[in-house]
Amino acid sequence: MLSVQTMSSEASLSVNNLTIHSDCDLYSEDNRKESVPLVKISTLNVSIHRNRRISCRNCGTTHEGNCTELALHEDEGHNWWSIIFSLLVIGLVISGIVTAIYLAGYVDELLYWHGQRMQLEEFLQDELNPKRLPSTWISHSHFVFQADDGSLAVLDTSKNFTISILVTNHTLRQLNVRGYQCSHDLKFVLFQHNVKSVYRQSFTAHYTIYDVSKDHYKPLALSDVHLAQELRSSHHIPVRLEVSPKVQPERLQYARWLGLTTSLLLVFNNDIYLRKSPTDETDTRLTDSGKPDLVYNGIPDWLYQEDVLQSQEALWSSYDGTHLMYATFNDSDVGILNFPWFSTNKAQTAPHSFPGSRTVRYPTPGTTNPSVDLWILDMSNTSDLQRHLVLPPNALIGQDYYLTSAGWIGLKNTQVSAVWINRAQNLSIVSSCLAPNWTCIETHAERALEKSWLEIQEHPVFSPDGDSFLILAPVMEGSKESYTHIKHVSVTQQHIAVISHGRHEVLKILYWDTHSHLIYYLSTEDQKPGQKHLYVVRDPSTDDARRLESHCITCDLGDFLWSSRYLYGNCTHYSALISPRHQSSNASYYILQCEGPGLPLSGMHNAQTHKLLKILYDTRPQKMPLLERFAMPKKKSFEVPLPQGSRAQVQLFLPPSWREELRDAAYPVIVEVNGRPGSKAVTEQFKVDWGTYMSSHCDVVYVKLDVRGAKGQSDGALYRKLGGVEVQDHVTVLEYLLDNHKYLDRTRIGLWGWGFGGYVTSMVLGLGNQQKIYKCGIAVSPISDWLYYNSAFTEKILGLPTENYKSYVEADASQRAKNIPKLSFYLIHGLADLVVPYQHGISLARALSEAGVLFRYQSYADEGHELTGVIEHVYRSMQSFFEECLNLDTEEKEKEKRAKLEMENT
Repeated sequence: MLSVQTMSSEASLSVNNLTIHSDCDLYSEDNRKESVPLVKISTLNVSIHRNRRISCRNCGTTHEGNCTELALHEDEGHNWWSIIFSLLVIGLVISGIVTAIYLAGYVDELLYWHGQRMQLEEFLQDELNPKRLPSTWISHSHFVFQADDGSLAVLDTSKNFTISILVTNHTLRQLNVRGYQCSHDLKFVLFQHNVKSVYRQSFTAHYTIYDVSKDHYKPLALSDVHLAQELRSSHHIPVRLEVSPKVQPERLQYARWLGLTTSLLLVFNNDIYLRKSPTDETDTRLTDSGKPDLVYNGIPDWLYQEDVLQSQEALWSSYDGTHLMYATFNDSDVGILNFPWFSTNKAQTAPHSFPGSRTVRYPTPGTTNPSVDLWILDMSNTSDLQRHLVLPPNALIGQDYYLTSAGWIGLKNTQVSAVWINRAQNLSIVSSCLAPNWTCIETHAERALEKSWLEIQEHPVFSPDGDSFLILAPVMEGSKESYTHIKHVSVTQQHIAVISHGRHEVLKILYWDTHSHLIYYLSTEDQKPGQKHLYVVRDPSTDDARRLESHCITCDLGDFLWSSRYLYGNCTHYSALISPRHQSSNASYYILQCEGPGLPLSGMHNAQTHKLLKILYDTRPQKMPLLERFAMPKKKSFEVPLPQGSRAQVQLFLPPSWREELRDAAYPVIVEVNGRPGSKAVTEQFKVDWGTYMSSHCDVVYVKLDVRGAKGQSDGALYRKLGGVEVQDHVTVLEYLLDNHKYLDRTRIGLWGWGFGGYVTSMVLGLGNQQKIYKCGIAVSPISDWLYYNSAFTEKILGLPTENYKSYVEADASQRAKNIPKLSFYLIHGLADLVVPYQHGISLARALSEAGVLFRYQSYADEGHELTGVIEHVYRSMQSFFEECLNLDTEEKEKEKRAKLEMENT
């Protein structure tokens, strides 16, 4: 028993029959020769009831047995309730302290991140991603770029690297410029604005000529002299063709400067026009065979813009502007895809009529492809145009083929080159053609490795005399894996040398300095997922190619960029622009562009010393304050072993609350699936995307993967078979992650993908009981039946249906629909999707319905593959699905709970 009582004159404490008065020393007389003080108390009386003799020094009285004189009064015993309460409070405080110490990893979680969780509206506003118009070298001494203040600026290396304003930010914003081209003399700038998408890589736009000397701009259209005179005073001078409408600005399919001149090439209604001067008000029609949706001159049709050229242009002018090479695509025999179109103008249609439809020429595997012709046009005399047909190599005559690229050789107008590939895409041929008859000879043939196909590469880089060139091609590294490397081809010597080596993928040849015998290129780095670096290597003209060694300029900042190591300290993803060599100068420079993982910035460097000469732009001061408002995820990239010695590249977006020290954490996981052969998902480039938002807002671990078939990965296992290893790899990688990262919640894992990624998502869930990793998935615009996808992509992997029909059937996602667990699948598709026609979504939905599988389905009228017009609704729907399936804790969910409780209470 323990009791404490406080009184006005004294205090006493009683414990087990021992009583201690205030201002008394207690002594024990038990078996002692001397009185030894037990305790000195000045304010308390303590009573311990034991059969001992206790002597009080001050009063001199020896107390034996129970001391009634010093005992607490009975009327004071009610205070023991307050004592118990006090002890309970103290116990709770101590328990709280102990618990906090033990669970410190959780209590102090918020101390390790700051900022608010990102909202979907803030992500969709796209203010966090720096946007910048592309930069370019106009000449060996003039570099044009968009400065930090938004203006278009030009740097002059011949004038002590001075920077001057070419076009103000006000002008760019006023027109909402989306692209530009400077004339070679920098007197005019061609603006592209009011862009309207046609296909994924093609568009129509308004074009405006900006006169730098007069500081005014002129809308570019087809000539209308009366309107031009009327608006001349306002510096808006539309120029239109006589046959074009005169009421509103003209939408052109393409426009560009002709070579190094100030003449202009225009593409309108699938035909090419020439304007000799920006101030001219008349145009010369160069082609007249163009037909809407059937015959295209100078621009690609649907198939070529989607999967062959992957560009909006198909014309190449000589440097002096006297000759033009262009391609013509004829879709007259190509099959027609019909799709519904609901946004019909009701005023122009009969009352109560049903929505109409639209069409596009869409070749599927085994059907007729568009035909292509390559022409060279001599424009020296526009009143007597001379046109020559460039024939494909003899090896391809009589069979189907694709034109993959073309270009002029040297600064003269006497030699061109073209690259062709057969329909199976396992044989590519480079041909050179000479004036005046433009007869072509085969200069190099590239064949696919065993059980593989050829990826379409950029156009070869030729030496000025055309006697040799550089080309990207697959090269075996070891016994199993191949990587894209640079080959040097000597035409006259018939010699081929590989000049880059190693387990990395060359992405682009930037420049061949034939004066210094240096080749600059961009490449990945071995065992560094998502990184992209600048390399340089000597060409084999001065040394044996076997002794050539590439040097990475940006891999280790301590080697070449020591003086600017702090500037590029948060950079592992680079791009570069090399200044063209001039005969009268030995100086050369390169623009180094840091693209991530930190915010983008750029500097100019001396190519010989690599010294930083000028910082051109730096987005950190402008964007960092915006980013610091948010709790951003942390990124972690690494490799995961796969069967047969392959390695998957993995990137984790770790939520703001994640820390290495956390114990027993269980984060839900969302995997973004791509898987398209030749694509790449893991990257260190700075970008705030939906994965960034989901990790920040929903506290999930967001995962990106590059498995077999991705760029830089082995693709042999996919040859003639889709839906196999690239699907199983997504299960294998997640099993590895769950075994090695204990903070992942194996009961809450979802996946989603777009296009080919939607196909892989369907196939993974279609494994049924063969996989127990993924709980649910979302397929956006998924491919389901490869018999109805485009011919160029499908045939290079699966071959023709008549030769490999079994693999087409096995790769059909609708065949696995019956294995998808109920209520685990969300299907989204746009009805105007031309990349993956909506029939794929309908086919998959029908198979699910017939199998009795309950699923969620959302279609969008008049929306293409990107679902641009409804993207907010798409992302909100996807988030809602994952919140329900993975039981995510979000602010929206808490608000719904509170609102529900309030309704129940009322």
